[in-house]
Amino acid sequence: MTLVWWRLLRGCFQVGQVGLALAALPACRGSGGASKGDAAADPGPQYTVLPARAEVVAAADGLAVEGSRRSGVEGAKLTLRAADLRERIWRLDRREADALEAIELYRAAAGFDAAAACDSQVRRALLEAELRADPAGAYRSIYLARGAGARDCKVRADAALTALGAFKPLPSVLAELDREVSAKKSGAETAKPLAAVAPQASVRRDPAGPIVVPTLSGAPPRGPVRITNVERYGAKDAARIVVFITHPSRFDVGFLPAQAAERGPRLFVDIEQASYQGALSFDVGGIVERVRLGKQKAGTRVVLDLKTDAYRKIFYLPEPFRLVIDVSNKPPQASEPAPRGPRSIRRIVIDPGHGGHDPGAIGPSGLREKDVTLDIAHRTAPLIARELGIVTLLTRDSDDFVALDERTARANAFYADLFVSIHCNATEDGAGRGVMTFVLDESRDQLAAQIAARENAASAAAGAELASAMSRVPEVGSLSSSLRFAELLQRSAMGSISQTYPGVVDHGVKRAGFYVLAGARMPAVLFETSFISNAEGETQLNTGDYRQKIADAIVNAVRAYREGL
Repeated sequence: MTLVWWRLLRGCFQVGQVGLALAALPACRGSGGASKGDAAADPGPQYTVLPARAEVVAAADGLAVEGSRRSGVEGAKLTLRAADLRERIWRLDRREADALEAIELYRAAAGFDAAAACDSQVRRALLEAELRADPAGAYRSIYLARGAGARDCKVRADAALTALGAFKPLPSVLAELDREVSAKKSGAETAKPLAAVAPQASVRRDPAGPIVVPTLSGAPPRGPVRITNVERYGAKDAARIVVFITHPSRFDVGFLPAQAAERGPRLFVDIEQASYQGALSFDVGGIVERVRLGKQKAGTRVVLDLKTDAYRKIFYLPEPFRLVIDVSNKPPQASEPAPRGPRSIRRIVIDPGHGGHDPGAIGPSGLREKDVTLDIAHRTAPLIARELGIVTLLTRDSDDFVALDERTARANAFYADLFVSIHCNATEDGAGRGVMTFVLDESRDQLAAQIAARENAASAAAGAELASAMSRVPEVGSLSSSLRFAELLQRSAMGSISQTYPGVVDHGVKRAGFYVLAGARMPAVLFETSFISNAEGETQLNTGDYRQKIADAIVNAVRAYREGL
């Protein structure tokens, strides 16, 4: 994937870009990159030469804030301009945060105006694919986006798909995408339940812990299978290693015992057909001393040099495809019914959703999900410590970005007894209202699948695939205890807010495939506090009274769960 190749594709969608890209792909030309009536037209002055980084970032932030305050075509124009500035400064400085910010801004612009949807979604798909080296993912995203917006954008999208022809999926996958496009146009959901179409995974069990491997079709991957990144989250007694791979891949797992004083135990994973270029060793610290990568005849071996023997859980997340290796010095616990009577709750992790370059959902007046969730967490944690005497950890204590994989890793390393991820809900039409609580499990609920897809920043099918796989490797308390705590939290929330806010709808407890709950070794729930996407919900979430009532509800639910209710 060369830089020139990506520029050819980006030329179809960059505001005002001309020259080689448009000459190479004439069908992409449209009318100078944005049509006369297109919401992507430039609403403000262009920078021919970018000024200092601080000035560009400030200008982009100002445009984004102003765009969030408006609606329709004007909001889309401002937000697209902000995204364009962020993408341009990324190409100069190569700071990943700028690219991620641009991706989120493109995502937001698509929701402001139907005319901007196609252009915004395609530009986001190309940037995201370039950042993650995932052209197959770009093809899928552009294929889904091509039915939205003006006709000229569809023509440009088709030209991009032609350039991506080497990564075209199988006819059966295209047929499923066509059904998804048709469902969006008609306002209906896909006829087939997500749980029915979710790919099945094979689960291997042994005393050291489960291994979840994807079941792949016989067709070879389109394009080379490459390891693009290795994330490490180490701690004294537990660790998580995440291996990013460009295509779904099978893998085998092995273990080598310690060799006297010469070498400690080693856990290794052989990833079929995968190549890797980069550093061959990464220091981690704690239970995992280092991670090493080496070429094998049939792929690449990832080795974890362990400080001591460890239990492990190995599974995958579908979009983007990545292999998750969790290790701990504590054994996995078999699933069992939620215990009756008082429960030992010594540590809790509160997870304020989103943060940093990821604002989460944004309300009609510009209220950001990341700010609401952090404030609720800051209200909740001291109450749990003071009133219940329970040690509490926040996955983020300020406006910082924390990857979904890392949030659960921090909870596992903390040996938490409960995990609560706080979010604000949203719908594209702004009609949603009410409170709901989720656990990780298979579901046929389309609304739940859509919410999980938004929180995962992935497709609904990916969430269904995750839920299908993880539902067959339960741990402590896992599903039964998570369900019990979710019921208590939902009941506590409605009791806390219903008298002051009688219009709040009780959606109850739901099940879906949330990435942030995957691999949690404790009862874990995701709490959608209200819909920030409608004016009434945003107004409520913007008051200290509502946020305090939500914090009180979490504390009361923890108290009730500890007491055995």
